[in-house]
Amino acid sequence: MNKNFKKVIDLIAEMKQSFASASQKFEQATLMDGTIVEFEIFEVGQPLFVVTETETIPAPEGTHALSGELEGVSVVVDANGIIVEIIDERGTEEVVVEEATSEEQMSVQQVESMINAKLESFATSIEAVAEMMKIIADLPSKILNWVTASLKPVTKSNWSNHCKSST
Repeated sequence: MNKNFKKVIDLIAEMKQSFASASQKFEQATLMDGTIVEFEIFEVGQPLFVVTETETIPAPEGTHALSGELEGVSVVVDANGIIVEIIDERGTEEVVVEEATSEEQMSVQQVESMINAKLESFATSIEAVAEMMKIIADLPSKILNWVTASLKPVTKSNWSNHCKSST
């Protein structure tokens, strides 16, 4: 296998692993019916997910009443699982959602930096593959030129030599 092609494959595998290991920090809350939901940021325009035993799926469309510390707060979600409204019927109390610590914010910046570095490396490898493809595309004409140059025209003076070499 060509070294540059192997390098591209290795970089793709490395990027895939990087994306898989970079996990987001989600907060969880419980609905009045006991369903566990999670969100990265509790605000309008952000996705809300339902956590099941086997997977995490977008929350179904509708109004969902929260329980526990957020009792009295309802979340209206559209068909795509996006929060379109937050209704706080608790009075003057604010909805308390822990904000990300600076350490978590740094980790997001570090992940972005790592992704950018990998993308740059990936772009370099893609450029190398493109150069190899150009070389491969030029090979047939180079081979034809080489074969043509290697063949000597047959004339009366070298006919007997040509007959000897072809037998």
